[in-house]
Amino acid sequence: MLKRLVTCTASLCVLLLIVGCAAKKEEPVKDPKAALYDFNSDKSIVVYGEGIAPQNTVSPAQAIALAKRAAITDGYRQLGEKLYGVKINSTETVRDAMLRDSRVTAQVNALIKDAVVTDATFKDGLYSVRMEVSMSGRRWQELFAY
Repeated sequence: MLKRLVTCTASLCVLLLIVGCAAKKEEPVKDPKAALYDFNSDKSIVVYGEGIAPQNTVSPAQAIALAKRAAITDGYRQLGEKLYGVKINSTETVRDAMLRDSRVTAQVNALIKDAVVTDATFKDGLYSVRMEVSMSGRRWQELFAY
């Protein structure tokens, strides 16, 4: 009887060992962010630039041309901010436990290529442009993956 119990227990242990150590096919762990980046599709950034027509111009045509130029420049600045970021510098002067001076400057350094003005309107002295820059997913990865 004891021999039968030992044999049965040993067989059970061997069976559990075999079942417990059996190779289980594991599913590959998927990175949830990897699904967000489709390197084969085009990426686009859209911004809206605005420019105001100055009052002291030679003609209304010159005012519109200057407002358009300001709107496009504003659009490029916004593209630079979105693509490359903004550098912020801040200084404060405290004297006699009181804030005397506080200055904040923002700076954008960017090289924007192939931006396109896709829409432009001039109404009530305000020139507005819609600008877009597009690039392939691979190019996007080369430039901005860090």
